[in-house]
Amino acid sequence: MKIFKLFTIAVFIIFSSLTSITYAESLKFDASTYEGEVKKGKAHGVGVFTFSDGSTYEGKVSKNRIHGQGKYTDSQGKVYEGKFRYGSLKTKIDKKTRDVLKLKPKTGIEGGAEIKGTGAASTKWFAAEKNSSGTFELTAEGKKAMDIANKPGKDESSSSGSGC
Repeated sequence: MKIFKLFTIAVFIIFSSLTSITYAESLKFDASTYEGEVKKGKAHGVGVFTFSDGSTYEGKVSKNRIHGQGKYTDSQGKVYEGKFRYGSLKTKIDKKTRDVLKLKPKTGIEGGAEIKGTGAASTKWFAAEKNSSGTFELTAEGKKAMDIANKPGKDESSSSGSGC
């Protein structure tokens, strides 16, 4: 009876490990093509995204999202390297400004900047852009978001946006 139990456990372990094996495949998205490890029909593991403009991302991927250590090379050859979080790589420009690069397999590449908030919103970041004099300033959307975040007596649970 013990041998049967051990055999059953061994078969179960082997079967369980086989179901999580990743395979190298190619996947097509609206704005990119993926070559690399695939798990349950999704890009998962390590692979390469090639975007429609010729730029590439090489590195870790999780459930069709760029997530983890990786390297992005834009179409002009400029390299961005670091830890991507849900498709975003944020690099510090100075204490109150950072550059944001967003890579999305379905919609493509987005770039921008963010400025650290002031007052009650000093721990949050808001959308910004470089003006004609070369300094960064909040976009209209960023100003609106900071004004909302700085409203006195604002209840966090009633804020608009995604509450995950």
